[in-house]
Amino acid sequence: MKFSLIFLLAIESAAAQNKAACITDVSAAAGDITNAGLTIEQAITDCDEFDAACVDDIDSIVDSMDSAANHISAAVVDCGGGEETVCTTDILKVVDDVTDATTAITQAVLDCADSSKKEECANDILTATKALSQAGLDIFKATDDCKSGVSLN
Repeated sequence: MKFSLIFLLAIESAAAQNKAACITDVSAAAGDITNAGLTIEQAITDCDEFDAACVDDIDSIVDSMDSAANHISAAVVDCGGGEETVCTTDILKVVDDVTDATTAITQAVLDCADSSKKEECANDILTATKALSQAGLDIFKATDDCKSGVSLN
């Protein structure tokens, strides 16, 4: 929700459309989300025991999500700013997906630190994986729609 509000404000205040930068931003966010997904896959194994490898995985996931949020923020501006387009709507869906994944990862950090919450830890990681998968699908859609520049009006 917090990310959504920030990105909505960015859409409202931005002015120019830069399609090349838009596609670059969306592609970079996709790369960040892919990295987070791959690290989550590794975390499933590493977080069986909450040790240094698990902590490193979770830190890496958080870093990837932070980078994705930064690229998505840039995409909002570069993909049309205040103009209501299919592209900006798609990007806001990605924001929601990233927010869901970040929430699950944050909960995983808490649950994975508690050895009595192994099942919750695994569920948190699965939830984050699902949210990142949806983000990936939404990024592919955004990439196509941002290239076309279709308006909602």
